[in-house]
Amino acid sequence: MTFRNKLLITACALAVLVLVTWAGNYLILNNTFDRGNVSVRVTIPQGATLGQITDSLYATGIIYNRTSFKMAAWLTGKTRRLYPGTYELSPHLSNKTLLYELSTIHLQEVEVTIPEGLRSDEVISILANKLDLDSLELSSLLVDSSLLAKANYGFISLEGTLFPDTYRFVKGAPARATLERLIVNFTNHLKPEWIERAKEIKLRIPDVITLASLIEKETANPNERQLISGVYHNRLRQNMLLNCDPTLIYALVQSGEWDGNIKLEHKDLKSPYNTYKYRGLPPTPIANPGAASIEAALYPADNPHLYFVGKGDGSGEHAFSVTLHDHFNNVNRYQRRNR
Repeated sequence: MTFRNKLLITACALAVLVLVTWAGNYLILNNTFDRGNVSVRVTIPQGATLGQITDSLYATGIIYNRTSFKMAAWLTGKTRRLYPGTYELSPHLSNKTLLYELSTIHLQEVEVTIPEGLRSDEVISILANKLDLDSLELSSLLVDSSLLAKANYGFISLEGTLFPDTYRFVKGAPARATLERLIVNFTNHLKPEWIERAKEIKLRIPDVITLASLIEKETANPNERQLISGVYHNRLRQNMLLNCDPTLIYALVQSGEWDGNIKLEHKDLKSPYNTYKYRGLPPTPIANPGAASIEAALYPADNPHLYFVGKGDGSGEHAFSVTLHDHFNNVNRYQRRNR
């Protein structure tokens, strides 16, 4: 065989090899798998390796060949460029298109509403469920020093500073940044005149928020917030026990003893949140109050009331009184009658 013939054969072999390689790569990148017409949701966690991502895609039926997908990632240079997040993946995706989707940042926004009067553990439950966050990590941040510094004013816990509102979050955002949004919203809502008013009535801002949380938990009636605030201000001035059921409930929730009912023995519970046993305000807020309750805490009604009791008729209204005698009459009239 002449040298020229050998050269021709070699060239043909190389051409076939290139063609086969190109065809193989094309199939690896562009081959699709028919999985019907239903989109599949898949979540790639932070720090997942290519192998873990491949296994997850295979388990959900998005790919049908692990090796083919890994080779496609290598061919496209995307072995380390796949972003964490939650993806809605359409059917019939080729490896090439799938890798493009997974290597492109998709910011999925979620609307989250935090109602007034929730405890911080209840707020955390909402955030964890809606945003796929770790509830334990969120809970640990409630006493984080840098976040407490953001809240300002000397708070010792973030209870009371997770401001109720409707937010839009990017799903998968860091837990710290998520809580910071709520805290910044809280500080932004503290009007300058409220800060001055707190000084005027000689209350620290954490105490104002604590009092507001009691008001928030006692009533949802906007016409009664200032009335209830007036009762608590009057009792504080006279160094009376606040006798606030929601603070005792908070203590029982914290100790894991809350079963939905306050019993007589609970009123002797040794907890600084038990305002049937200890005078003054509890050490922290017992919930996250809204702006209306904060304002009511700062501007109580000017009246002599020292007592109130729920009417128990479904109206959410309370009966207010000045003397203990009148209070007992109201208890007999409204609560015992409804039992």
